[in-house]
Amino acid sequence: MEKTVSDRSNLIVQYFSFLVDKYEFVVQDKKYAPEVMGNAYVVFRSPNIGIEVTIDRNQVLIAIGEQSDQRKKWFDFTDVMRYFSPSVGEVYVFPDKTIDNTWEDVIEIQLQRLSSMLRDSCKPILRGELWMKEDIANIKRIRKENMFREFNRAAKDDKK
Repeated sequence: MEKTVSDRSNLIVQYFSFLVDKYEFVVQDKKYAPEVMGNAYVVFRSPNIGIEVTIDRNQVLIAIGEQSDQRKKWFDFTDVMRYFSPSVGEVYVFPDKTIDNTWEDVIEIQLQRLSSMLRDSCKPILRGELWMKEDIANIKRIRKENMFREFNRAAKDDKK
């Protein structure tokens, strides 16, 4: 029997409820679009910090930034975790849908994992501290440089 698809924005709020309960964030915005592959997002805000949790094509992604910054300047959760927990390995792990699970199961696995990582590793940010902002920006810059270097190398290899 196929599991009923629920409002995925409510799932996000459920798994990240510690932001509201413990760190005094509020849900500023949320949206669920069942007609668009079930995509959803929730923006949590505290006086200093914004956290956006997005479900995009069954993948859960997180962006974190200073509330006064434009959303496009927020950090990807990968960069935040590289700062707080450099040995974590892959931050985003996207499980496959199999015969034994549903897309809802796949999303809930990701929500559980990422909410735990955020709660357990990023307490200074959750408390509104941003003293590490410059260091995270440097991690982001290096990640992007490496990504472009890899793309350029792959493009050169394709031309051979």
